Amino acid sequence: MSGSNASGSEEIRAVQYLRAAAAILVVFIHTGVYTEQFYWPTPRAFGAAGVDLFFVISGFIMMVVTAQRPTGPRAFLARRLIRVAPLYWLFTLAILAVCLIWPAAMLHNLATFDHVALSLLFIPHFNPLEDNYTPFFKLGWTLNYEIYFYFVFAALLLLPSIRLRLAILAGLFSLATGFYLAFLPTNPFLHIYCNPIVLEFVIGAAVGYLFTRGTIAKISRPVACALIGGGAFSLVAMFDSDDFARVQTAGLASAALMLGLLATESRGALARSPLLMLLGDASYSIYLAHPIVLTLARVGTRALHLPVERPLIGMAAVVTTLALSIAAGVVVHLLVEKPMLALLRRRLLQRAKAGEPATAAPSLDFIATRLARRAGAAALLICALGVAAIAFAERGLAAEPKRAARLVHEEDFARAGALDQNFWSYEIGFIRNHEAQYYRPENVFVADGALALEGRAEGVLNARYDGASKDWTRSTLTSDYTSGSIVSRFSMRYGAVEVVARAPKGAGTWPAIWMLGGDDGPPYREIDIVEAVGKHPNIVFTSAHAGPTLDELTNWSAETNVPTLSSQWHVYRLDWSAETISVSIDGRQALAVTPRGPDDPLRQPMRIRINLALGGSWGGPIDRNALPARFEIRSIRVYSNGN
Repeated sequence: MSGSNASGSEEIRAVQYLRAAAAILVVFIHTGVYTEQFYWPTPRAFGAAGVDLFFVISGFIMMVVTAQRPTGPRAFLARRLIRVAPLYWLFTLAILAVCLIWPAAMLHNLATFDHVALSLLFIPHFNPLEDNYTPFFKLGWTLNYEIYFYFVFAALLLLPSIRLRLAILAGLFSLATGFYLAFLPTNPFLHIYCNPIVLEFVIGAAVGYLFTRGTIAKISRPVACALIGGGAFSLVAMFDSDDFARVQTAGLASAALMLGLLATESRGALARSPLLMLLGDASYSIYLAHPIVLTLARVGTRALHLPVERPLIGMAAVVTTLALSIAAGVVVHLLVEKPMLALLRRRLLQRAKAGEPATAAPSLDFIATRLARRAGAAALLICALGVAAIAFAERGLAAEPKRAARLVHEEDFARAGALDQNFWSYEIGFIRNHEAQYYRPENVFVADGALALEGRAEGVLNARYDGASKDWTRSTLTSDYTSGSIVSRFSMRYGAVEVVARAPKGAGTWPAIWMLGGDDGPPYREIDIVEAVGKHPNIVFTSAHAGPTLDELTNWSAETNVPTLSSQWHVYRLDWSAETISVSIDGRQALAVTPRGPDDPLRQPMRIRINLALGGSWGGPIDRNALPARFEIRSIRVYSNGN
C-alpha cells in the first residue's frame, strides 16, 4: 500500500509480488461493496486480507530498509510522509470535489470541515454517518494505522540495535493490544492505536529481522512450498474479520506467504515477472484509485440498464471492473505518482538530509548502548502512560452529556427523482420468512412525489437457482410475485430514523420499516419501527427482539390502532440512545425499551431496512386482485448523535 519503491526493497521480488496480490485482493472485495449488485457466485470477504498483507509488508520493509541503510528519525519520517501523504491528499480532495459537484456519483459521504480536515491530517476521529472511525476518503482508515506505525518506528530508530527495536515494538504493541481486548475502547485514538491489527506490523518486522540475519535463506524448499500453500489457503479459507482473529488468520498467513516466497527467491527459484513487478510498484495507486473506477462502473451499468444481477453478465462485469481498476491504478502510478514523488524527493529530501545529524558508527561504546537502552525503556513507559491517560480521559468523556442528534441523511421524494443509491442498496432474490415475492430493484422507483416499493403479480425466474441446494432461497425455481426492498449501506448506532409513509391495502401485503444487526455476526438484534399486514388493515405492530441467536430471543412488542394506515401519511420515528429505544407514530410513543447493560445487543450497530413482503410466515394468503400494491415513502431522515 505505502511501501512501494522504498529503497532496498524494489528488487525483492517476493515483496513486489505480494504487494500486487494485496492490491488485487482489496479491489476484489470492494467489487462487492461499490458494485454489490454485480452477481458473483462465491464469498468475497477474504479479499479484506489484502489490508493485512499490506501491513505485514510495511513492517517488513521498515525493518529491512533501516537495517540496510541506517537513517535518523527525521529523514525516515520525511521519506515516509512524502511517500504516503501527497497522493492520498490528492485523491481525498478529488473525491471531495466530486461529492460537492456531483453528490450522487460517490458512495455517501458526510462532507463537513472537521471530518475532511481530520482525515487529511491522519487524526483518528468518529464518523457519525457510518458509526465507525473511517476518514472522509474511507480507504484512508489503513493510513491512520500506517502513519501511527511510522511515528513509533521513527522513535525506535534512536536505538542502535534492530533486535532491541523489534523487542520494544513487540512489547509496546502487545501491551496496547492487551488493553484493547480488556476494555474494548471506543475513543478513536485508543480504538485505532491499541487495535490488535497493529500486531501485523510487528509480524512483518519480525520477518524483516529474520531476513536481515540471513535466516530465511536457510528454509528448505519443501518447507517453503508448505508455507506458501498453507499461507494462501489460510488467507482465503480461514479469514476472520474479528479484531484479533484477523491477526491470527490473515496476519500469520501473510507472514507464511512472505517467508515461503523469500526463501524461494533466495534459492533463485522465483522467476522475475515484469508485469507483477509493475503491479507491485503501482499497488498504492491501485489501492487509492480503484473506488473511483468501481463507482463509475456502478453508475454506468445503472445508466445502461445492464442486468448485472444475472450470473453470466454479473461475473463478466466483476472481472471487467477488476481489470479496469488495476489498469487505472497503473496509469495513475506512471503519470501521476512517479513524477510527483521524483519532484518531491528532489525538492524536499535534500533539505531533510542536510539537517540530519551524522549516523552513529555501528560499534558504539558501552555507555552509549546503555543510554540508548534506557531511552527505549523510557519511550515504552511514556507510551504506556499515554495509553492510560487517554483511557481515563475516555471514562471522563463517557460521563459527559450526550451530544444532540444532527441530520446526516435526508431524502424528500417530492423533490428527488430517484432513490439515493449511494446510501441504499437493494435486496435481490428470495430472502427470508418463506415470503412469496422475489425482490428486484425494478420494483423500487419514485412516482407521484413518493418512493414506491411495488408488489406485483408477475412471474420471474430465480437467478440464483440451484436445484441441489437445501436452502429454499436457491432451490426455488420461480416466483409468481415480485416486490422491492432497500437496505442502508451503512450501519448506525444511536440517533434517530424518521420516515413518512403510507401502507398498501390488500391481504397478503406485509410492509415494514425496521432495523437489523448481525452483519458482524451474533448477537441477534432487531427493531421493528413499523410492521403491518393486510389481514389486519388498521394495526401497526412495533417490536424489538434481542438475544444470543435467533432462537434465543427476548421480545418486546406493541400494537397501535391506526384507522388511516393506508389512506393517509403517517410519521414513524425511532429515537435510539444507550439508555432507551423509543418508537413513535405521529409523535405519540408506541413502544419504549430500555437496553440492559453495556453488552445488550440493542446497543450494537444495525442497518435500516424498508421492504414490502408478500405472503410468507406472517403475511398469509395473497389477494392477487389487490396487486399491484405500493408501500409509499414520502421522506426519510436519519440523525446521528455521534456516540
